[in-house]
Amino acid sequence: MRLIRNLLFLFAAIFIFENINISEAKAADCTLTSGVYSASEVTSGACQGTPDKYEITIYELYLCTSAPTAPTTTTAVDLDAGGCVLTFNNASGSAASVTQNSSLNLGGSFTRPANNTYTHGYAKMNNTFGITASIQLDGNVTGQTGGTGTYCGTVSGSGTMGSNSTLSDTTICSTSAVTAAKYTITMTSFNSSSFVATGSASNINGTSASITGYMIDTNGYLSTGDSDSDKLHGLVQFADSVVFTDSITSVTMSFNVGSGMSLYPDSNGKLTMDSGPFQAIITAQ
Repeated sequence: MRLIRNLLFLFAAIFIFENINISEAKAADCTLTSGVYSASEVTSGACQGTPDKYEITIYELYLCTSAPTAPTTTTAVDLDAGGCVLTFNNASGSAASVTQNSSLNLGGSFTRPANNTYTHGYAKMNNTFGITASIQLDGNVTGQTGGTGTYCGTVSGSGTMGSNSTLSDTTICSTSAVTAAKYTITMTSFNSSSFVATGSASNINGTSASITGYMIDTNGYLSTGDSDSDKLHGLVQFADSVVFTDSITSVTMSFNVGSGMSLYPDSNGKLTMDSGPFQAIITAQ
């Protein structure tokens, strides 16, 4: 069972997307010098950093032998078309926390997939995520909820990222180290200026993996607006196919959350800490 649990996390953790204009090019990684962020960089544009923790709720995970037919505004995803097999299920959703180089524990029903070559994964998730992060910068930065200094972190709170809403209270800054708290983000669109129900990104974290996300309504169809968005589905094309054979006896997995946090200034020039994509890397032996 441990083999199955670990393998499922191959794609359980690679469906988080930037909440700001994902349809455009992914922001570059933030510049760090001895672990310290550039204050001018995070207050002049967007860059990707590493959060302390990222939380996600997962309902179903599938392994697929090819890409399934994508959902539309009138039809649900056709998983049979991709030869997809259900490998994890929890109707109520299983919450998981992701940190760099750590493992996950999901509560639910696991099923070993049949021996085969799997090129894609499909995940059904909640569209609400939790992010916890504290950072040090090389210059003074102002937090959205208050404070100015070279240390900033997320605060306890929640907000919505959509076509008509932005985050305004994610951070606090200080002249001394900040103890971060979890900020919960509900995502309703892949673009902050107009509603976009589908987002994609390629070469995730320097690999050849690609991901496509879909905002989904209560019918399982592609959302038609922010108020219609109820869940998030994610399709990944693996950088390397996952091959199941009788000889598979162990799985080695690590997490890359190096791009799991977006840092950018809000309309007042204050620091926003938002979600970004991250990835699980696995080797089956």
